[in-house]
Amino acid sequence: LTMKKHFLIVILLGSLISVFGQKQTEYIVPDIPVDEDTKLITYKEVVNEKGTPQELYDRAMIWVKAFYKNTAEVIKSSDRDKGIIELRSSVKIYNVTKEGTKVLKNIVYYNFKIECRQDRYRYTITNFNEKAEAASPIEFWLDQKHNRWQPSCFDYLNQISEQIKAMIISLEEGMAPKVEVKDEW
Repeated sequence: LTMKKHFLIVILLGSLISVFGQKQTEYIVPDIPVDEDTKLITYKEVVNEKGTPQELYDRAMIWVKAFYKNTAEVIKSSDRDKGIIELRSSVKIYNVTKEGTKVLKNIVYYNFKIECRQDRYRYTITNFNEKAEAASPIEFWLDQKHNRWQPSCFDYLNQISEQIKAMIISLEEGMAPKVEVKDEW
């Protein structure tokens, strides 16, 4: 009887270890940039692009108006002389049911600044907060030791990263000078 109990305990522990091992591998650890000084999730880059600060600002503003539907709500400030556009926008995050259906979990807001200088511009996307009664920063989603962390946090971060990276690609395409096609016939 003692040998049977010992055998059952070994089998039970083995199955628990395999279950926990499977749970952790289901979620891909997100590759999220964190600012060393602020400790906030921050996407930031200087992009070399030909143009005066005003030309780059104008291209950025054209892109903003094409990318966002509600520019009156998204644009918090803009200054053509200084070459700065400040935005506040959001991305949606979803839970996926066992059947594979995406269900809206919440909205995550972020700050987005575009700064234009001669032949370059810089974008900074930071201050990510999940919609709640009070600002709810999402940085704890990176910390597996945090008491509110759960494996789905990695999934949410990956969803955010995917949307932000797609937006950055769109911005960079929008900031490139338009090629003028001459109709020479």
